[in-house]
Amino acid sequence: MHKLAAAIVPTQGGGHYDAGTGVRARLRAVPQQIPTMRRLRLARDLRRLREQAGVSRDQVMELLDCDPAKVSRIESGKQGVSIAEVRLLLGLFRVEPAEQERVLDLAREARKREETVPVPQHLRAYVSLEAEALEIKAFQIDLVPGMLQTERYVRALTYAYDPTQSRAEVDQLVAIRRDRQARLLGDDPPALWVVLHEAAVRIVAGADDVMREQLARVLELGELPHVSVRLIPFRAGPHASMGVPFSILRLPEPESREVVYLEDMWSADYLDKPKQTSAYSVVFDRLCASALDEQGTKTAIEEAMRELP
Repeated sequence: MHKLAAAIVPTQGGGHYDAGTGVRARLRAVPQQIPTMRRLRLARDLRRLREQAGVSRDQVMELLDCDPAKVSRIESGKQGVSIAEVRLLLGLFRVEPAEQERVLDLAREARKREETVPVPQHLRAYVSLEAEALEIKAFQIDLVPGMLQTERYVRALTYAYDPTQSRAEVDQLVAIRRDRQARLLGDDPPALWVVLHEAAVRIVAGADDVMREQLARVLELGELPHVSVRLIPFRAGPHASMGVPFSILRLPEPESREVVYLEDMWSADYLDKPKQTSAYSVVFDRLCASALDEQGTKTAIEEAMRELP
């Protein structure tokens, strides 16, 4: 059970840095259809409600007078759905009135423009995959993964990457992050497995109280049943992914596959060939073997908090 994310900061060269990962916008081999966060949330809700009601996709096809491909696209968030269609579906699924209003509100929001600040293409692609993922495995070396970040920690990272950012721009970036983090505390959260190097909890972002708050947040979220946080201490020495942070996302049907997300200062890549994803899964297992168990991790983080001035 694990996580990753980031704020986005313009660079002098016209690109953007992802303040949670340090990636400048450039991407190879990303999905062409990139749904918005709200559309993905709506898609998940509609699929969940259909399955809970015991309604088949064939019944949805008959109701909407459409082909199987449209139903698949709606339930994967790759195609929008009208308010009228959502009403029809909620009736078919026999959804209670209060829940109907919540889903309809989400459907209205999903039809609006998603972001009010520029979001680079590579991060849009990651966000769409992250929002659909059933499971996320993340390894980070020198920062806390985005899904575990506090607002003040996000701000400290953002200003570290670009001190010229205006307050309004940073506020917008924080709002985007908050929207992405909401899934972890929602009704249908992903399993999140995080392996951190000790550097991530020792490098102070912002003031000491900012870091103390951030470490407390890591401990708090680590108590969730679907979240696991493990720490590799300095004393463990070299490990299986020196200098290479990465994430592995397991996607639901119909894709039903894993995607590895890699990043450096100039690029972001997505690997989905079985040999590639298998290799990174092996590396993640080795990282877990090098890490402290969850109780040892908690003790190490609490020690780092005590050592803050």
